[in-house]
Amino acid sequence: MKKTMLNIARRTPLFPYLRAYYTLYLKQGLGPSLKTRIIGSHRKDILERRVHQLEKVCRNSRIHFNPGERFFYSIDTRIHVMETPGYRRLGNLTPDYGFLLERGLEGIGDMIDRAHDGDYTGVLRRSLRAVRLYLDRCREHSPEIAEKLGRVPLRPAETLEEALQSILFMNSLLWMYGHPLIGLGRLDSILEDYHEDPEESRELIRDFILSISSYYEFKSNVLPGDTGQVIVLGGDCNDLTGIFLEVMGELRLPDPKVVLRVNSKTPDEIWELSYRCLREGLGYPLFSNDDVMVDALSRYYSRSDALNYGTSACWEPLIPGRSSDQNNLANLNLLEPLEKALHGFRGEFDELLEGYRQELHRYIDEVIDNVESVRDEPSPLLSLLFPDCISNSRDIALGGAAYSINGVLTVGMGNLVNSLLNIRRLCYDEKIMDIGEVEDVLREDFRSAEPLRVSLEVMGPMYGMDEDDVVELTNTIIQMLDEKLEGRYKFGLSSPGYITVGESTGASFDGRRSGDPLGVHISPIRFTEGMSYTEVLNFAAALDYRKAFNGGVVDIMVDRPFLDRAGDEFIELIRTGLRRGVMQLQVNVVDPEILLRARDNPELYPDLIVRVWGFSAYFRDLPEEYRDLLVRRALEYSGHGGYSG
Repeated sequence: MKKTMLNIARRTPLFPYLRAYYTLYLKQGLGPSLKTRIIGSHRKDILERRVHQLEKVCRNSRIHFNPGERFFYSIDTRIHVMETPGYRRLGNLTPDYGFLLERGLEGIGDMIDRAHDGDYTGVLRRSLRAVRLYLDRCREHSPEIAEKLGRVPLRPAETLEEALQSILFMNSLLWMYGHPLIGLGRLDSILEDYHEDPEESRELIRDFILSISSYYEFKSNVLPGDTGQVIVLGGDCNDLTGIFLEVMGELRLPDPKVVLRVNSKTPDEIWELSYRCLREGLGYPLFSNDDVMVDALSRYYSRSDALNYGTSACWEPLIPGRSSDQNNLANLNLLEPLEKALHGFRGEFDELLEGYRQELHRYIDEVIDNVESVRDEPSPLLSLLFPDCISNSRDIALGGAAYSINGVLTVGMGNLVNSLLNIRRLCYDEKIMDIGEVEDVLREDFRSAEPLRVSLEVMGPMYGMDEDDVVELTNTIIQMLDEKLEGRYKFGLSSPGYITVGESTGASFDGRRSGDPLGVHISPIRFTEGMSYTEVLNFAAALDYRKAFNGGVVDIMVDRPFLDRAGDEFIELIRTGLRRGVMQLQVNVVDPEILLRARDNPELYPDLIVRVWGFSAYFRDLPEEYRDLLVRRALEYSGHGGYSG
């Protein structure tokens, strides 16, 4: 009956709208979804449809401006641009805001006029007219700053204030047009030429941050705080690098987030300002190691573009303004192929590894087939901010950008490695168990083998330990992934799916029960007695990031009282780890006692910020399972010290 009704509904013209409202209902609840206006289009041609939707957004969106504010930044949160069936909306991207500041919309229009004439040039011209219409409406609604909006973003920015206003204006339109997780790019580099007076720049950047941090709930994707608003700083540091870090430390906001590119030339004062942000418990900056990242990216991008890398939403690298890369199209659950490889298996360990490799490759084929069954939805608005799209006269979704190198994520590497190490130790080295018993124990979810489960969790060697066997096995799995994905998809060792994917994953032979969370990025599954930060960083530094660079984050928890005692030593430990080859690193500085109290009464700690998979968020906003995992990990790191020099 339900299927019949659904088939009937599909034949009605209103079905796409009903589906859009239903999607909003699942995300926002009934009240907000009923207040939302769906922006659709009946145009059959996909490019016509998309430019028609943009015209509707620019013509009909509500405009808000609060008198007294320095910047104009308005987002109508009650419109929703309907996705085209069979298409995937582009997100996780960073436009070329430097291009916008340098040319202005008028200069971009001139560039369109000089490009090859054709249908898409017409689409871009219409899109530009729609944006100018919206700009005119905004000027009418904000007389206080109408003069400023009369200059930018139409013309090139001449001051830092104009540059920041230009970014805010186009950023707000991208959000209303429905693009999620839009990055902000290398702002210290982009804005350097507009910086003159430090005090004035500090005030302007402060107001800019306050503007861009607004509409927090609307911008959040999967969880509150998951906005993808990442500011990439560093690489070549300048005065603005420090000013951004100072302002972020003073404001103590979870959003936007900061990624700091570090290398041997990163000044001590930038490290000091980073430490202050971490000490405040902000969860940022995430440190990205230029020396490792640039070499890895050079496999796929030109060296000059690799040197200008940024990140999409959390940590996956791309080239701002040149890449249409969709970096997280799927999560590869590395435990799934092991479950299949173990089914009925009775051979030697090397044969099990080979069986795993074959099952992994079959699994990747299935995932990629699914990914490739959906096309990217065109976006004339995004294309205006990607210079290659204009010079090529092609949409960003149709090959207009310089690069379109998509990526997938992996989750469960630690659980897989620990499972294999345990199988080899118990079934082949010590011969305590028969390999056939492993499948039985996992099928029963350890119900009759609790002592075994506990021992599997704590017996070494384990993922995260600086031991040759562990490093070699992890790099072997990386090699298996690379054999199948090389040249087609980037992949990395971090994923936001450690809880959601874990919920649908059966028990694993690292002692994890069915449905429990998987391991968090490149971190020990359990931080146990005898482990240390040094060991974890040494392990991470030995991994093969030339193959696995689409996110490779060491995620560690630090006890705040410990940091108070040994802050300088800890920062030096981080610097040493990065010099040795750690690719990316993020730190959660927490007080376990406060976390415990906040878990029970989150409303009493409204300003408590924590780092989740790749973003900072208010602890009170997180679902219970995320809060529980953070508390468990904090207690483990606090209980076992972590720092052993």
